[in-house]
Amino acid sequence: MQFKAIDLKSIRSWVSVLVVFAFAKAATAQTSTTSNVQQDEAIKQEVLAALNDTVKPTKIRRKIDGVSGVIGDYVLLDSDIDKQLKEARRSTGASDITKCDVMQSLMGQKLYAHHAIQDSITVSDREIASATDNRIDFLRSQMNGASDEEMAAFFRKDSFQQLRDELDVLNREELLASRMQERLTEDVQITPEEVRQFFYSIPEDKRPFINSEVEIARIVVNSKPSEEAIQETIDKLNQYRDDVLNNGANFAAKATLYSEDIGTERQGGVLSMRRSDPYAKEFKEAAFSLEEGEISEPFETSFGWHILYVEKIRGQVRDVRHILLYPYISRAQESKARAKLDAMRDKIVQGDTTFADAARAISDEKETAEKGGQFVNPITGENLLDLAKIAPRYISSSIVSSVQFLQEGDVSGIIEEKDPRGTGSTSFTIVNLIRKVKDHEADYSSDYGKIKDLALRDKQVRKIEKWREEKIKDTYIKIGDDFDDCELLQEWNK
Repeated sequence: MQFKAIDLKSIRSWVSVLVVFAFAKAATAQTSTTSNVQQDEAIKQEVLAALNDTVKPTKIRRKIDGVSGVIGDYVLLDSDIDKQLKEARRSTGASDITKCDVMQSLMGQKLYAHHAIQDSITVSDREIASATDNRIDFLRSQMNGASDEEMAAFFRKDSFQQLRDELDVLNREELLASRMQERLTEDVQITPEEVRQFFYSIPEDKRPFINSEVEIARIVVNSKPSEEAIQETIDKLNQYRDDVLNNGANFAAKATLYSEDIGTERQGGVLSMRRSDPYAKEFKEAAFSLEEGEISEPFETSFGWHILYVEKIRGQVRDVRHILLYPYISRAQESKARAKLDAMRDKIVQGDTTFADAARAISDEKETAEKGGQFVNPITGENLLDLAKIAPRYISSSIVSSVQFLQEGDVSGIIEEKDPRGTGSTSFTIVNLIRKVKDHEADYSSDYGKIKDLALRDKQVRKIEKWREEKIKDTYIKIGDDFDDCELLQEWNK
């Protein structure tokens, strides 16, 4: 598949520019104090010379390296501003976004990252690598499973490793900026009186409007492979294992050829892990029970069936490779799962059992089954959900669409969905609409929890703004002449 080339620094979503706690996902050139100090100082002096460049009568004035500004140890380039501006306008369709808007956003991020370093805030190589892996997985999914070579070409990089290295730099800065804001707000608390004052300080005609919300329960039954299909999968894994141990086959090559883990199969199934990493329990047990060079017996996790090879042990870190296979699930097995749920739905509708008892009896979604199918908002911890805001990874669009047509007490028809991980499994779901709250203007008593969250965020934002005003005064900042007319940047000019 062919992909149109794009610059790496244009992958960032413009939405994050406007959110206090989100940060730009594309970074500009930077000079860190952790590198050679003398070299950094030389670069900084060159930059300052560029910014203070005077007009010569016989030459066109140019700024060395296209420097737009300096903040602490970070340098902002003209090319970065231009690329961010194009991407912002393209992604939002808003032609009124200006260079001033982009510059203000990037200056804010650099300020946080710079002072994070000054305050000895650190991020580990493991955290950076994990963030890079997640971003690459996301980008690859948006490119229909593009190969490493296709991704490198798409982002105009000489190699996939160069792409990873640059993403590491971007993620390090983003994590530093995030940690700085977390430190600033971690101790901020709100009292009931502050919540009251916050709410009643808002004019009545400007009080927040609460979207329609619902309380739901659900029962999920997943199609499962037959015992014969499971055994066939185990036999395949044993064959791969035997071929490596007894015939000298290469495990990485086997993983590339046969593993169904799209996140690692192109890299030969490789992973680096610690005991504290959030892998499946069975996966970690296998990794940390083997010696270097050993291969596990086939084992099962919620993701499928695996064999795991310990390639290297580095202190607390295990470099492993694995092969993941999904047992085949036949149409007959899918029909069996659907029939099981359909029969239970009939019992619920006829009043032979309650929805809660049915969920406890047959639902494969353990976290809701124990609560009688009750779905809890994973973000707020509340039972009420704003379906317009809930992320698809928690409730799919198919379920959202179905719930919108239910009345309180109704049970939906069966909703059929394929596992997005590509396991071959199909889930069958029914939903019970327990309660529906219509959209309304915020009420102090009934919406106290939401008002409290708004008041807390307001207090956090005010603390960050005060910190920023103080740090702008204490930080070396230089903005190029091109931005002299930007009202948004007046606070940065000292």
